[in-house]
Order: sequence, then C-alpha cells, then structure tokens
Amino acid sequence: METEAGPVLSYVQKTIVSAQQSLGEVDTNSVAWALIGIVLVFLIRKQLSAFGLMCFRALLARFAVDLSTEVEAHLKTATEILFVTLAIYVAVSFLLPDDGSGLFLSRVLSSVAIVAIFGAWYRLSGPFASLLRNDTSSLVSSETDWIERVTQFSVLLFGLTSLLKVWQIDITGALTGVGVLGAGLAIATQDLLRNLVAGMTNISEKRFETGDAIQVEGQFVGTVKRIDLRSTMVVGFDQIPRHIPNSDLSNSVVLNYSARKHRRIMLKVPLMLSATQSQIEAVRDGIRHHHQTSGDFELGDAAPKHIYVSDFGASSVDILIYVWTRGPDYQEYLQITERLTLAILSITRNAGTTLAYPTQTLKIDASTESQGLQDNAFSPNS
Repeated sequence: METEAGPVLSYVQKTIVSAQQSLGEVDTNSVAWALIGIVLVFLIRKQLSAFGLMCFRALLARFAVDLSTEVEAHLKTATEILFVTLAIYVAVSFLLPDDGSGLFLSRVLSSVAIVAIFGAWYRLSGPFASLLRNDTSSLVSSETDWIERVTQFSVLLFGLTSLLKVWQIDITGALTGVGVLGAGLAIATQDLLRNLVAGMTNISEKRFETGDAIQVEGQFVGTVKRIDLRSTMVVGFDQIPRHIPNSDLSNSVVLNYSARKHRRIMLKVPLMLSATQSQIEAVRDGIRHHHQTSGDFELGDAAPKHIYVSDFGASSVDILIYVWTRGPDYQEYLQITERLTLAILSITRNAGTTLAYPTQTLKIDASTESQGLQDNAFSPNS
C-alpha cells in the first residue's frame, strides 16, 4: 500500500507547494477581481442560463423543433453549472500559471463540466425515449424502457471515457477489446440490429399506429395490433396474427387506410337505353341535389365531385358518381352508401324510367329452325 500511495501523496504535496508558490506571486488586486467576477457570475447564473436557452430555442425554431418543460429544466441546471465552472476556469487560468497547480485545477473544472454535460444527457434519455411514443399508439412500456437503458449506458460509457481522458489515463487497450467484441456481436446479430433500426425508424416516422388498418403492398390487409422494435404484429381480416419483421415493413410500400380523412364512393348508375334525354338529365340532377343537400358528403375543394352522364354500357346509359364522404369511419360509409342507393332508386322512379340490367337477345331464323327439324326427322337414330 505504501508503494502505491507514495506517488499519489507526492503528487498532492507537489501540487500544494506549487499552488502556495503561485498564490504568493499573485497580485492581491487580481485575486479580488477574480473573486468578484466569480461571485457576479454565480449571482446572475440563472439569467445567463435563461438567455442561453432562449438563443437555443430560437435556433431550434428554425427547424420546427420545440423543447418540452422537462428538457428545459434539465438543460437549465446543466447550463448554470457550466457558466459558473467557466468563470472559475477563466479566473484560474488568469491567476495561476500553467504548472502543476494550474493544470490540476483545470482538470478538476473540466471534470465538473463533463459531469454536468453528461449528467444532463443521462437525465434526458427518458424524454428521448418518449419521443418514440405518440398520442394514440399503445406501445408497451418495456420497449421504450429498453431504449432508455441503452441510451443511459452509452452516456455513462462516453462520460467515463471523457473523464479518464481528461486525467490522461490510457484505456486504449480496453477500448480496442470492446471494439473487437462489438464488431463480433454486430456480425452475429446483424439481422436483429437491422430490424431494431428499422423498428425505430417506423416508430419515429409514425407511418402507422396501433389500431390502424394498413395494407402491405403485395401481401395482405390487416389491423396493427402491436408495434415492437423487432417486428410488428398485424392481424388480418381472417383474425390470424402475422409478425412481420420491421425491415420488411421499412422497405415496403405501406398503405395506411386509417390515415385518410374521407372515403371514396365511385359507382355507375345504368339507365335503360329507352330512357329519354329529359329522363336521364332528371336522374342526374336528382343525384346532384342529394349530394349537395344530404349532408353526407364532403363539399370542399379538397374532395373531387363528379356526377355526369359518362358513357354507354353494354345495355345501358351510365351516370358516373365519384364523390367523397365526410369522414373515414367505415360504419358511417356503409350508412351513407345505403342512403345514396335508396335515393337513386327513388329518383329513377320519379323520373319515369328504370335501371337497366344486362340482357341478351337471341334471334333464331325460321328457315334454319325448320331445316333442323327435317334433319332430325330423317336421322337414322330417330
């Protein structure tokens, strides 16, 4: 123990002696002004921190980013410590030369600044994980807790590395071993890591949420029941759960039906070919009146509205209806479609015409029919 403690005690004694010699050479007025500066910065540290955060918010506002109250509280504490530490550092650099005592105090102040910065970063790991949540999704808490723990471990690792570097402690060998181990793990778990990154991307981009009806292009349509970091569980209309890797979802075109604001109704009303022009126009105008006055449809400029006599069908004159409902709810969509169908039937009857249905006329030539009967009469099998 004595051999280990000897160099430490010797270093402390040399530092103290160097500090006494340096302070003995320092002018008293310089010490007084340095103390006044430190005390002044300490007294106005809150105002300085508020000004710094105001400038930081103004910078983030250019990128449409806002700080929450919790984040501001953590940043405010760290900023106050940094301002006071900076004032002491400037005073020490001004008073003490760059010898043992000045170097020791500089390292101490640098350590305090590192602890303040990484401490705030450690406390902000929770709000960072909460950014992956949204208002309507029901992500399991363990998912974001896992992200928070990984973030906290990374912050502690970087903070400890920075502290050791300030005190000039060589950890190159340990970092090399950690790097080799990390590379091996990355190769062994590359599929897992790819899905983890894709899952975080899907959650942060908010492409879909729990409860949304989505269609994975080229696969199937279903409802999102659970969003994990490795896979997403989607239950199809056959009530069979499917666990889709997040990397597949990230590289696929996903149609989110729940994100739409309206539902489209597109159909053709076939009228008899015998209907007159006035009857066809009466049916068309009646459908337009129902569209405008029923209150079931979106009438704004953002929703297309097309009700026109379009073309001839195989046995009908067709009226095209291309409109949008007011909301995306499927039950409401069915009710609106039902009311529209009944209204079309009523409008068609009031116009004095009827809806067409596919017909086919078969014409038989009389001479051909009699010839067929004669052939059957003289058939040897008759």
